[in-house]
Amino acid sequence: MVKQGLYKGTFILALAGFLTKLIGALYRIPLARLLGAEGMGLYQMAYPVYTMLLALSAAGMPVAVSILVAEKLSRNDLAGANGVLRASLVLMSLVGAVFSCAVYWGAGFAAKFILHEPRAYFAIVAIAPAVFFSSLSAVFRGYFQGFQQMGPTAYSQILEQLVRVSTVLVLVYFLLPTGLEIAAAGAAFGAVTGGIASLLLLFIIFKNSGNRGFDGKSNREGLLTIGLRLGGAALPLSIGGIVLPLMQVVDASIVPLRLQAAGYSPAEATEQFGQLAGMAATLINLPAIVTVALATSLVPAVYEAFAVGNYHLVQNRIRRALKVTILLMVPASLGLWALATPISLLLYDLAEVGRPLRWLAPGVVFFGLYQVCAGALQGLGKTYLPAIHLLVGVLVKSYLSYWLVTWPFLGINGAALATVIGFLTAFMLNYKALGRLTNSGFSRQSIPIAKPGTAAVLMVALVYWFYSNLEPFWGNNITTLAAVVLGALTYLIALLFLGAVEADDLEQLPGNSLKRLVRLLKRLHLLK
Repeated sequence: MVKQGLYKGTFILALAGFLTKLIGALYRIPLARLLGAEGMGLYQMAYPVYTMLLALSAAGMPVAVSILVAEKLSRNDLAGANGVLRASLVLMSLVGAVFSCAVYWGAGFAAKFILHEPRAYFAIVAIAPAVFFSSLSAVFRGYFQGFQQMGPTAYSQILEQLVRVSTVLVLVYFLLPTGLEIAAAGAAFGAVTGGIASLLLLFIIFKNSGNRGFDGKSNREGLLTIGLRLGGAALPLSIGGIVLPLMQVVDASIVPLRLQAAGYSPAEATEQFGQLAGMAATLINLPAIVTVALATSLVPAVYEAFAVGNYHLVQNRIRRALKVTILLMVPASLGLWALATPISLLLYDLAEVGRPLRWLAPGVVFFGLYQVCAGALQGLGKTYLPAIHLLVGVLVKSYLSYWLVTWPFLGINGAALATVIGFLTAFMLNYKALGRLTNSGFSRQSIPIAKPGTAAVLMVALVYWFYSNLEPFWGNNITTLAAVVLGALTYLIALLFLGAVEADDLEQLPGNSLKRLVRLLKRLHLLK
């Protein structure tokens, strides 16, 4: 298989992530209208239990497999790379089965004593088998990523989402008359069918890849040795992987109860939690598509340069990744902040979602920077550091959520503010560690904020003026869509005139048409 460059791999994953998230955001519109805020709350309470155990069982596997496969390929040991795949499949078959059973048998306890919502039991049971199938998919994705081939991961993510969404909407529609909790269980079962579809596609791609030999005779490491190395590499990543789902579980157990302590009824508390976790947080996760893709591509790219001692290339790749993150996340954050209520009305027909969305919006920047720094640290072999730093951030967030939610002028917005501060904490710890490990190769200049920030402020000012003046005539939906397009164009033009983007940044992206555009912009003296 031919390796893909850092930016090409990122582009492929980002495009797939965009389509996946777009499908996920769009399907939540009819889902939210079918289930309502209370039903979304039930679904959102059950889902973190599954994601936490899936993270514990498989979150570290793609990165661990990609690192070991990249190591084998750096020695031209294809048989060794396939040995890594074989050991990973054996290991994850056992682990995935155990954790699926744990979700199933622990559903009653989790619903009653952790989530304090017995109706969530059915959704937890329905989602249990998904852990097994998703664990095996994670192995194949890591194998292809070790070859710096991001296409199989991208294709499987899109298929998984399409199958999942189709299952969710069909089952919710037919099961809704039997009760809200049963309909929420139908929605949860979509993760099972999606996981099966993803695994089947990855296996088919592998069978047709030409690298499917499992003959381990030339391997220098046996199955047990590889399994132990995988476990050692994946364990810190898996522990880190459970932190975000753990944060969701903590939110699901703390926030509704603290809202009730502040005077809300149980139904009102569940409804507001659904607005935060099931609606606003979904929109906040959309910009993270790019940083997830960038971090995934960065791990083998950094490891490859680090393994041969090319520290200049390591620093260059990390700096470029940080720059791309800032260029994309700053306007996304300010755009969501400025159009929080209009976007909520457009997607959910619920203006109330705009309140927590506005408070969550700054977290887009910090979460994106955390992810990219985490990918760089993992590529440097420090897989445990991002987990520790994120855990510190979650502890800060949990403490703040407990108190801020009960403040009368904050309410559910207190949980959103706590999330932003938690991600800021985790990012700062990651960034400090990255500077230390690269011999102070990073400074404030590594995150160029002035020019992108200026361009984003200009964008927000124009978008706000545009929406305020035209909404009375065009209505919310058309004006919001037009404002988003106008904002994107304004930001791009402002970046070019401010000199925030250089030709080298664009020339490494895939596509001949883009390269021709770069040459044109150079002639116009808009690029250096």
